[in-house]
Amino acid sequence: MAPHAIHFIRHAEGYHNLLEDESIPDPDLTPQGKTQCQDLANDFPYFDRIDLVCASPIRRAIQTALTSTEPYLQSGKHKILALPLAQEATDKPANTPSDINRLVEEYGEVVDFHLCQDTYFDYNTKKGKFAPKRAALQARALELRKFLRDRDEHEIVVVSHGNFLHYVTGDINDDGSEAKGWWKNTEFRSYRFFPVGHEEALLEETEESVKMREASGPGEVKGSAEVANI
Repeated sequence: MAPHAIHFIRHAEGYHNLLEDESIPDPDLTPQGKTQCQDLANDFPYFDRIDLVCASPIRRAIQTALTSTEPYLQSGKHKILALPLAQEATDKPANTPSDINRLVEEYGEVVDFHLCQDTYFDYNTKKGKFAPKRAALQARALELRKFLRDRDEHEIVVVSHGNFLHYVTGDINDDGSEAKGWWKNTEFRSYRFFPVGHEEALLEETEESVKMREASGPGEVKGSAEVANI
C-alpha cells in the first residue's frame, strides 16, 4: 500500500544561497539556515505521524533533516535515510554530494548511507541518471516517486532541493520553467499518490497543504509524456 502522505521539505539556507555562489563545494548551512531549521522543528505539525525521514546526500539537506526533524529523531530509535535520488538537479559544486567516506565520517552515526554505498554508488558523479539533463531529471523524479510509493511507511518526510522538487511534483511547464512558485528555504508541502495505482506514481498536493501556504490547487503531477524534453 502506498504511503498516506509524502512531506517534501526544501533545505535551509546554505552559504551558496547567502553568497549567491554555486562554486562552493557541498556547502554547510548558514547561522540563519540553522535558525530556519529550529523554527521548522517547532512548527512542523506531523511529527506524531512520521514513520521515515529521508534526505538528499548533499550536506545541507542532511543538516536540515538532523535539526528540523529532531522531534522524530530524539528517541534514538531512528536514522535518517540518505536518498541519492533526491539530490539537486544541476552539476555545480554546490549541488554535487561529497565523497561517501566524508559523509559517513561526519554523519554515519545518525544517517543510513546504504543506498549511496550499494544501490547508487555513482550518486555523486552527475552522470547517467544523475546527469543535469531534462530527460535524466524526469526519469530520476519518476524513480524517486516510485521508490516512495513502494515503501511500507505511512507518512514520509523527504528533505530535498528547490529545483529538483519541481520535477518530482510535476510543477514544470512545457518550456522547462518552474510552476506553482519557487520553494522557500525550509518550506514544506504535502502530497498524496493520486490517482491510486497510476504507473507514473503521480502526486497531488493535499488541500491542507495548499491552504497552509495560501496557494491555489491542488494539482496533480504531469506524466512524463506530457512534458517536453530538452
